[in-house]
Amino acid sequence: MQYCPKCKVNIRGEKYCCPLCQGKIKEVDDNINEPFPTLPRKKISNITFFKVVTFIFVALEIIFETINIQTGGQYPFIGITMLGILVAWITILTTMYLRNNLIKVITWEVVVAIVVDIYIDLKTGFHGWSVMWMVPATLIGLAIATIITAKIVRLRMDEYILYLVLDLVMALLQIIFIANGMNKFTWPAVISITVYLIMIVALFIFRFRDLKNASERFFNM
Repeated sequence: MQYCPKCKVNIRGEKYCCPLCQGKIKEVDDNINEPFPTLPRKKISNITFFKVVTFIFVALEIIFETINIQTGGQYPFIGITMLGILVAWITILTTMYLRNNLIKVITWEVVVAIVVDIYIDLKTGFHGWSVMWMVPATLIGLAIATIITAKIVRLRMDEYILYLVLDLVMALLQIIFIANGMNKFTWPAVISITVYLIMIVALFIFRFRDLKNASERFFNM
């Protein structure tokens, strides 16, 4: 590419002088001041990454299940390990496809963590630690994480208020564990339910318009 120092423009083709000022021109590198810079290509696409992760997940599940069958199921940690691999696979996929919605990723991860912890508690003889302590503490942490994340990424209230309502629903599900006697120490669960109820009442009173707008967008009303 050629360049005119006087007009300060790039000139394409082979010219003897600047077509604007008829002045002397210089030869310059073609890569300087390109109008459309070349973007670096991704080393691996999302689809390829998905296939690789899924293959590794399936291969590990097959290996551990084979070991479990061959040993007659005498190693209980194998089932928990297989569940952990499944959770890791779900975590990677949700992070990939929900990376633009951090609150949704956090909420999904909390749901998975609750299910996994209750499952592990059941498989290890059920001592009740999952429903007595882990679930209430996790749900309180979820509310705090949702609000802090929304403030950090500067979301409007109507963009995340429905997630708080969903958190309330999950908190109310703890009543099932209390009613069927699985939760012997109910104070943490009751406190978490109370905190969510107070928070939702405050949202209904002071942020009803945001809740209405969010509901209308969600249900396409």
